[in-house]
Amino acid sequence: MVERVRHLLDRFPEDEEAIRGLINTDASFEALCQEYQQTEQELRRLESESAVEGTAETADLRHRYQAIEEELLARIEGYRPV
Repeated sequence: MVERVRHLLDRFPEDEEAIRGLINTDASFEALCQEYQQTEQELRRLESESAVEGTAETADLRHRYQAIEEELLARIEGYRPV
């Protein structure tokens, strides 16, 4: 389980309890975590391949990454353990 959200735990270690609770109870949160990780990997790949970091594709992907992160944080901050 930890490996599925390692990237998120590394980014937000102070929210570990909420992240673990959500990953165990909310399939849509898990899917969002996977999308976040895949988007991050794709963004890093594009940035490493591109001599010009300001490409439209990179900018669009960066925007998507930030939007996913905001959604994850909203869910984490709204999490209440049962």
